Amino acid sequence: MPSLTLVHWLLIGNFSVLLAAAGFIVALRRQQSRETRQLEERIQHLIQGQDAMSKSAIGLGRRMKQLEARAAAAERRPATAVPDERFEQASRLAGMGASAEDLIDSLGVARAEAELMVSMRQSASA
Repeated sequence: MPSLTLVHWLLIGNFSVLLAAAGFIVALRRQQSRETRQLEERIQHLIQGQDAMSKSAIGLGRRMKQLEARAAAAERRPATAVPDERFEQASRLAGMGASAEDLIDSLGVARAEAELMVSMRQSASA
Protein backbone atom coordinates (compact mmCIF):
# COMPACT_ATOMS: atom_id res chain seq x y z
CA MET A 1 0.00 0.00 0.00
CA PRO A 2 1.47 3.30 -1.00
CA SER A 3 1.90 5.97 1.67
CA LEU A 4 -0.27 9.04 1.55
CA THR A 5 1.31 12.29 0.65
CA LEU A 6 0.63 15.67 2.15
CA VAL A 7 -1.75 16.49 -0.70
CA HIS A 8 -3.78 13.39 0.05
CA TRP A 9 -3.97 14.28 3.73
CA LEU A 10 -5.08 17.83 2.85
CA LEU A 11 -7.78 16.46 0.55
CA ILE A 12 -9.00 14.08 3.26
CA GLY A 13 -9.04 16.93 5.82
CA ASN A 14 -10.90 19.25 3.46
CA PHE A 15 -13.42 16.51 2.67
CA SER A 16 -13.95 15.90 6.40
CA VAL A 17 -14.50 19.61 7.01
CA LEU A 18 -16.96 19.73 4.09
CA LEU A 19 -18.88 16.74 5.51
CA ALA A 20 -19.02 18.35 8.94
CA ALA A 21 -20.20 21.66 7.43
CA ALA A 22 -22.83 19.85 5.36
CA GLY A 23 -24.09 18.04 8.47
CA PHE A 24 -24.22 21.32 10.37
CA ILE A 25 -26.16 22.96 7.52
CA VAL A 26 -28.63 20.06 7.38
CA ALA A 27 -29.18 20.32 11.16
CA LEU A 28 -29.73 24.09 10.89
CA ARG A 29 -32.24 23.59 8.04
CA ARG A 30 -34.18 21.05 10.11
CA GLN A 31 -34.27 23.41 13.08
CA GLN A 32 -35.34 26.27 10.80
CA SER A 33 -38.12 24.11 9.32
CA ARG A 34 -39.32 23.13 12.80
CA GLU A 35 -39.34 26.77 13.96
CA THR A 36 -41.11 27.86 10.78
CA ARG A 37 -43.80 25.23 11.34
CA GLN A 38 -44.24 26.38 14.96
CA LEU A 39 -44.50 30.02 13.89
CA GLU A 40 -47.07 29.13 11.25
CA GLU A 41 -49.13 27.32 13.90
CA ARG A 42 -48.92 30.33 16.20
CA ILE A 43 -49.95 32.64 13.36
CA GLN A 44 -52.96 30.41 12.62
CA HIS A 45 -53.89 30.44 16.30
CA LEU A 46 -53.64 34.25 16.40
CA ILE A 47 -55.71 34.58 13.23
CA GLN A 48 -58.40 32.37 14.73
CA GLY A 49 -58.36 34.46 17.91
CA GLN A 50 -58.64 37.64 15.89
CA ASP A 51 -61.56 36.23 13.92
CA ALA A 52 -63.31 35.26 17.16
CA MET A 53 -62.74 38.73 18.60
CA SER A 54 -64.03 40.36 15.41
CA LYS A 55 -67.19 38.26 15.54
CA SER A 56 -67.62 39.14 19.22
CA ALA A 57 -67.18 42.82 18.48
CA ILE A 58 -69.74 42.61 15.70
CA GLY A 59 -72.16 40.83 18.04
CA LEU A 60 -71.59 43.43 20.75
CA GLY A 61 -72.16 46.19 18.22
CA ARG A 62 -75.47 44.65 17.19
CA ARG A 63 -76.47 44.24 20.83
CA MET A 64 -75.55 47.88 21.55
CA LYS A 65 -77.73 49.03 18.65
CA GLN A 66 -80.63 46.95 19.97
CA LEU A 67 -80.21 48.41 23.46
CA GLU A 68 -79.94 51.94 22.08
CA ALA A 69 -83.13 51.40 20.09
CA ARG A 70 -84.91 50.07 23.18
CA ALA A 71 -83.66 53.01 25.25
CA ALA A 72 -84.82 55.48 22.60
CA ALA A 73 -88.22 53.79 22.45
CA ALA A 74 -88.48 53.89 26.24
CA GLU A 75 -87.66 57.61 26.24
CA ARG A 76 -90.40 58.30 23.67
CA ARG A 77 -92.98 56.24 25.59
CA PRO A 78 -94.77 58.08 28.40
CA ALA A 79 -93.98 56.79 31.85
CA THR A 80 -96.84 54.83 33.30
CA ALA A 81 -97.06 54.03 36.94
CA VAL A 82 -97.94 50.46 37.74
CA PRO A 83 -100.11 50.44 40.81
CA ASP A 84 -98.76 48.34 43.61
CA GLU A 85 -101.30 46.86 46.02
CA ARG A 86 -98.96 47.39 48.96
CA PHE A 87 -98.87 51.14 48.35
CA GLU A 88 -102.59 51.36 47.84
CA GLN A 89 -103.16 49.46 51.07
CA ALA A 90 -100.51 51.56 52.83
CA SER A 91 -102.30 54.70 51.67
CA ARG A 92 -105.63 53.41 53.02
CA LEU A 93 -104.07 52.40 56.37
CA ALA A 94 -102.32 55.76 56.66
CA GLY A 95 -105.69 57.44 55.98
CA MET A 96 -107.15 55.39 58.84
CA GLY A 97 -104.43 56.66 61.17
CA ALA A 98 -101.77 53.91 61.00
CA SER A 99 -98.24 54.93 61.95
CA ALA A 100 -95.18 54.56 59.74
CA GLU A 101 -94.03 51.66 61.92
CA ASP A 102 -97.38 49.90 61.36
CA LEU A 103 -97.00 50.26 57.59
CA ILE A 104 -93.42 48.95 57.69
CA ASP A 105 -94.31 45.96 59.88
CA SER A 106 -97.54 44.94 58.18
CA LEU A 107 -96.80 45.68 54.50
CA GLY A 108 -93.01 45.71 54.24
CA VAL A 109 -92.75 49.12 52.62
CA ALA A 110 -89.55 51.12 53.04
CA ARG A 111 -89.30 53.47 56.03
CA ALA A 112 -89.01 56.58 53.84
CA GLU A 113 -92.09 55.58 51.84
CA ALA A 114 -94.10 54.81 54.97
CA GLU A 115 -93.16 58.13 56.59
CA LEU A 116 -93.99 60.00 53.38
CA MET A 117 -97.43 58.39 53.16
CA VAL A 118 -98.22 59.12 56.79
CA SER A 119 -97.12 62.75 56.47
CA MET A 120 -99.06 63.19 53.20
CA ARG A 121 -102.24 61.77 54.78
CA GLN A 122 -101.81 63.93 57.87
CA SER A 123 -101.32 67.09 55.79
CA ALA A 124 -104.27 66.18 53.54
CA SER A 125 -106.57 65.71 56.52
CA ALA A 126 -105.40 68.87 58.28
